[in-house]
Amino acid sequence: EIMTIKQQCSIVIITLNEERNIANLLDDLCRQSHKDFEVIVVDSASTDTTVETAQKFADRLDLKTIVMDGRGTSLGRNTGAENARYERLLFLDADVRLQPDFLAKSLTLLEQKGLWVAGGRIGSSDKEFLMRLGIGIFDWAMWLTQFFFPTCTGACIFSTKTVHRTIGGFDLSIRLCEDCDYVNRAGKTFRFRMLPIHFEFNPRRLKQDGIFNLGGVYLRANIRRFFKGELRNEIAYPFDHYKDKQ
Repeated sequence: EIMTIKQQCSIVIITLNEERNIANLLDDLCRQSHKDFEVIVVDSASTDTTVETAQKFADRLDLKTIVMDGRGTSLGRNTGAENARYERLLFLDADVRLQPDFLAKSLTLLEQKGLWVAGGRIGSSDKEFLMRLGIGIFDWAMWLTQFFFPTCTGACIFSTKTVHRTIGGFDLSIRLCEDCDYVNRAGKTFRFRMLPIHFEFNPRRLKQDGIFNLGGVYLRANIRRFFKGELRNEIAYPFDHYKDKQ
């Protein structure tokens, strides 16, 4: 089914101790050529200055901050969606970077292709070749699986309030790959595709945990998901475990 959605967008950014990253992303949003959007920063009770840093952008963006009592990626995204003003949703992680034409190009493509839910392509300008190669492999894998078993990083997911309500949002019981589960369930009812537009992916998890180690975790997780279903207790990956917040 095809539907036309207005170009307005509610951008949900989940944070937990992201004082070193949130300003970069919010500054990128200030520089977008497309201006018709709101920003909802949903914070998981940070112990640093994340919220205060975000609030400094209130005079440059249509910005709302929500501080939750609990913590969690899925809880944060669902909370943001519940407080969104517009039909079109964009879920972002606090450490991504966007080119000034990212929103304009993405929203145009979503309308042209009649997409209810979609993922952004991950890219990297990291100095390390191995890191760029690994991120390129992850990107290629998500592009390939979109046709039969949608997978996607929660760092950049386009959705709608209709999709979100229909599938019941992000599943709070899933311990790993809750973002992949979201687009997989959405894709069974609504058309899902990866957009041919890249955002800058932060490789800090890959650097801390090791690119081969973390790649192996996600490979095993998605093979397990494909054959046996979602991961609820088998593999845990904690929210905000980074030693280095750079």
